[in-house]
Amino acid sequence: MLREALSHQFQRSLPEYLDGMITVVSVKMSPDIRIAKIYISIYRSTTDPDILIKRLNTHAPEIRKELAGHVSMKFMPELRFYRDDTLDAAERIEKLLQAVRREDEARGLHHDSSDGDAEASGRGDEDGSPD
Repeated sequence: MLREALSHQFQRSLPEYLDGMITVVSVKMSPDIRIAKIYISIYRSTTDPDILIKRLNTHAPEIRKELAGHVSMKFMPELRFYRDDTLDAAERIEKLLQAVRREDEARGLHHDSSDGDAEASGRGDEDGSPD
């Protein structure tokens, strides 16, 4: 409910203190529903994403007040914004894997998975019997 409302709010009018494309990835509520941890992805921004998160947290009371007008909840939780870096982490992992593959190929360790399958499986002849 909060995730959708925040997403619509950012789509309708992005505040002047934010730039780029803001995506609300997830909202995690505290057990007592007093605090909402909001995870944000930021794309195509000319500003450091961590600075944008700080700006969001600075303006959280204003955002909360505006949000209260669009969401019917008994209590509007305190909003805390965090950067969702899942895609950044995935990109770092992919780059590391690519580097390892390149190193393996440079060492000659890369081999086709079909090479040696019969030997690796313990089969000797085509009929499956050992020599």
